[in-house]
Amino acid sequence: MSKIGDDILKRRVQDVEDDLRASGIEALVLFATGSVLGNQSATHAYLRYLCDFDGHNAPALLVLRPGYAPVLLTGTKLHMRPRLAESGLWFGDVRHVAPPELGRHAAALLSESLSADARVAVIGYGEMTAPVWMSLERGLPGVAWVHDFQNRIDRRRVRKSGVELAFHRKAAAVCDAMFGTLAGAVGADKPGFQLKAAMEYAAREAGCDYCDTWLTAAPEADFFRYHTDECRRVPQRGDQLLAGIMLTCGGHWGHAVRTGSVGVVAPGHRRLYDICRGMFDAALDALKPGEDLCRVDDAMGAVLHRHYADDEVRWTRWGHGLGYAYEDPVASAAFPNAWERKSAEGREPIEALPGMLLELHPHLFVPGAGGAMIGDMVLVTETGFEILTHYPRDLIVW
Repeated sequence: MSKIGDDILKRRVQDVEDDLRASGIEALVLFATGSVLGNQSATHAYLRYLCDFDGHNAPALLVLRPGYAPVLLTGTKLHMRPRLAESGLWFGDVRHVAPPELGRHAAALLSESLSADARVAVIGYGEMTAPVWMSLERGLPGVAWVHDFQNRIDRRRVRKSGVELAFHRKAAAVCDAMFGTLAGAVGADKPGFQLKAAMEYAAREAGCDYCDTWLTAAPEADFFRYHTDECRRVPQRGDQLLAGIMLTCGGHWGHAVRTGSVGVVAPGHRRLYDICRGMFDAALDALKPGEDLCRVDDAMGAVLHRHYADDEVRWTRWGHGLGYAYEDPVASAAFPNAWERKSAEGREPIEALPGMLLELHPHLFVPGAGGAMIGDMVLVTETGFEILTHYPRDLIVW
């Protein structure tokens, strides 16, 4: 299971080109980063969805024009990584250019076929470098740029197909295995960064194309710790130990989080876990096909606010969609971050649809007391939901 079939990719491109025609748009320019940026890139997901290409640490531009074959402009160095793109794509027009020159080459290509007052859709403006965008504009002075076309692709990505779910199930299984690796390594007198390394090795050995972890080991868990310098503590008896996993298998995201304590659980830590578990269970109770996903988020908030006011606790968002993107479009809008709450009041309902994949990860960090977080991959089904990650989510004694 290493690649989405060419027939599926061709059908996706055809659907997008049909939408372009129906909208009176003559071309689509998609700027995308490689997978190395992980959850900090939204553009990579569109490129994987349409042609399953990953430039790793180099950007790319995909140009789609109804009636013409797709063209991929990639910043990967041909003399260093020969035929990286050509060997995996179903279309043959791949052009290797220096990353700052992507826009100039795309403009030259499009000028061959566009009408004088053409409308061209662009995806990736927010992540595009200034030289790329400026050269696109200068090279196509008469073009009217359409910046919301990605919404049409977003709607197509909401429900996961059986093929996509096979990748997500593999990602979930790898997350489970990584927690098992952590459980076996906690007592080996290793600092947190080495425990993280052991987990990430397990992911790479399983064939994941991207993996990142955070691990917080402290008397009171305070925040998500990623960097080596903040993960030097060797877990001690009585410490809280929280671990989070983010990875991709074939471009499809997996994500899970677990909470526990080393050797013995302090009463205050158990209380925080119990609140978090109540939030998780309330989310599942509210998650039903056809219902509003915003109510799932509200259910978690109602549990938290029975115990703490907003100014007493720290948190980010309690859930999001998963797919080709870490925060997949549409579903993620139902779960605003703490700092987005006021602007999200009165947000539009978002229907929970069968085939929609979520990451539910309620959490709370209380200064001076500790923290707790539970994260699982949850698939909306025709009759309810299915949890794809299976490592025990009870409070763990590591």
